[in-house]
Amino acid sequence: MTKLETTMTSLVGVLSLLGVVFTVTFMIRGGANEGFAEYPVVTNLHVVPGLLYLALAPLQFLSPIRDRYRSYHRWSGRLLATVGLILGAAALFISLVFPYSGLAEQIIVSGFAVFFLFAIVRGVQTARSRRFAEHREWMMRAFSIGLSIVTMRLIFIPILVAIGGPTRAEAELYSIVSFTIAFVLHALGAELWIRHTRSATRTPSDPLASTG
Repeated sequence: MTKLETTMTSLVGVLSLLGVVFTVTFMIRGGANEGFAEYPVVTNLHVVPGLLYLALAPLQFLSPIRDRYRSYHRWSGRLLATVGLILGAAALFISLVFPYSGLAEQIIVSGFAVFFLFAIVRGVQTARSRRFAEHREWMMRAFSIGLSIVTMRLIFIPILVAIGGPTRAEAELYSIVSFTIAFVLHALGAELWIRHTRSATRTPSDPLASTG
């Protein structure tokens, strides 16, 4: 493993761990969006699967686990695809029906939620067609977008602390700004990493060695 790969693996691991911490904190304390209390079932269908997704999805990209425990990789992949579709659909509902930041959130967050769902569906289709390198790339895109919620909070929370007692309008503004920055960074980052690793993962020696 190169230094770049080690750095990327460590970064993903830290973000995933923080995501689990943030999610558990939300489950205990709740969130600022009043719709969470009004639609508890939808909220739980987003939060609980999200916790599972952030905890397990990183393992799918670790070659020692993937290559040594292939049955686990397949079983976990099917589970995570199902979980991802549930949490993604719930995220789409939340962003359209009770967005915290109004119209801007409806447009931006729902757009990336649709892309997240599309990436998972394409990942499943390519796996069934045994196009494993493409499968890895689509699942990587989906995971990167899913992980962007952590980066969003790492941007959003320090801004709120720096402002000190922001108004609701300010919180809404900086929320959608943070979402947008995080989504774009993760989408671009995923594409750059896919391009960087594409030549290595498209070798035909072992099809499972290129799955995500």
